[in-house]
Amino acid sequence: MATTSVSSTTSTSTAAAQASVASTSATANSATSKAAAQKLISSLSAGSGVDVNALAQNLVDAEKAPLAQALNSKISKNQSRISGYSAISFVLNEVLTAITDLKDQNSYNSLAATVGDSNALSVTADTKAQAGSHDIEVLQVAQAQRRVSNGVASPTAVLNGGKAMSLTLTVNGVPKPAISLADGKDTPQDVVNAINAANQGVTAQLINTGDGTDKPYQIVLTGATGLAGAFSLSTNFGSGNGASNLVFDEANTANQKPQNAEVVIDGILVKRSTNTISDAVAGLTLQLRKPTTGSTSINLTRDTSAITAKFNTLVTNYNDAMSMFGVVTDPKSTVDTYGATLVGDSTARSVKQQLRGLFQGTSTTPGTSVSAFWQLGIKIDEKGVMSLDSTKLENALQTNFADVVKTMTGNLNGISIYNTQSSGFAGDAYKKLSKLIGPTGPMVTQTNNADTQNSKYQQDLAKLDTRMQALLARYTKQFAAMDSLVGSVNTQKSSLKSTFDGMMAAYTNKN
Repeated sequence: MATTSVSSTTSTSTAAAQASVASTSATANSATSKAAAQKLISSLSAGSGVDVNALAQNLVDAEKAPLAQALNSKISKNQSRISGYSAISFVLNEVLTAITDLKDQNSYNSLAATVGDSNALSVTADTKAQAGSHDIEVLQVAQAQRRVSNGVASPTAVLNGGKAMSLTLTVNGVPKPAISLADGKDTPQDVVNAINAANQGVTAQLINTGDGTDKPYQIVLTGATGLAGAFSLSTNFGSGNGASNLVFDEANTANQKPQNAEVVIDGILVKRSTNTISDAVAGLTLQLRKPTTGSTSINLTRDTSAITAKFNTLVTNYNDAMSMFGVVTDPKSTVDTYGATLVGDSTARSVKQQLRGLFQGTSTTPGTSVSAFWQLGIKIDEKGVMSLDSTKLENALQTNFADVVKTMTGNLNGISIYNTQSSGFAGDAYKKLSKLIGPTGPMVTQTNNADTQNSKYQQDLAKLDTRMQALLARYTKQFAAMDSLVGSVNTQKSSLKSTFDGMMAAYTNKN
């Protein structure tokens, strides 16, 4: 009789019922098999053709059934545990996702910046920025020096009669090492390649203007943005004749002079070599595009809706997790698949306590006025249900924003599970939850243990089947010998009876 394990997708309550039915059935089958065996054994005395194979099978089934049932019950229990751990891991991962959205300082960049003249500049704000407004006037934007050569016929035109030549760049008043071009390397493309390869702070490109002339190609040299990128170029043509072929005319209208950005911020003149200015106003990054016409305004207003949404998600996911803990540990749960799968399980109880502990007590990086979840409007009632007072959270964000960020993140970004720094409520919770559901955490460990046990139980079932097969063979052989012996005895009995009947007939003169 084949034996199979119960699917892990059944709930413990269903599995228990099935186990009870199976146990009752196994007991009934065992009793039936024994009765049948006794009847067959009794019939041996009559010498009637007994089915010794059925007799042996019934006896083996009676012995095997309770042993197989015990192993299958253990397998079914472990499969239920695995389902329960899987359910817990899933909801914990949902909590981890919500915590991840709150663990970085940059997650709280909630200032919305508006600019009066958005064509002239744009502004982004980080967590260090303060709500308010600023007056700004862009006097000039930073630009790089550009020098453009006179036209040449083609990228492969000979500029110096095929002779060697050298170029010398002076950048921000500092002469750079000479750039040498060997014999036969005096084409416009060779010049561009040599300047770029030298990597001296000036880049070169060859542009086809398509102007319809016989010399449509021009070499364009560009320095770094700002006054510090100013450069000059001198050429030594050696024994060649390139002086009239490679010319960078100072009067070329395509040339551009270098200059720094100049911006007046709240009445203060600020100069930078770049159009991206992030060190003038705390928390603000200005991206300049063009000069303004007079001054314009930057308005910074706190937008807390995105942050509030993240906290709401955390509350929802936390409550979902706690509900699942209730489902898997409640012996009366009737929820399919997961219900009552971890009743009395110490690991589930421990993990539940650890999860609740993440949102209690004081932050490892407390702010001056905000250091606990209740001060953010988050509390857990006596039934373990978390709730959020949106009004209280909004007040904390508006009046003690820096404290909220510090309490939640420790003012850190991008922490990993290996980070040992105090990281606030969210950062610390991220590290602990990641370890709980990670490859070395209790969820995976317990699941692996259950799988290992089931593998052993399956092996025990296979060994039991092998042992029962051997027992069946022995019973079959023994009962066959018994049947043969009984048949022989019955034959002798019949022969003796016939002999005695004949003798009696002779003495009594009966035919």
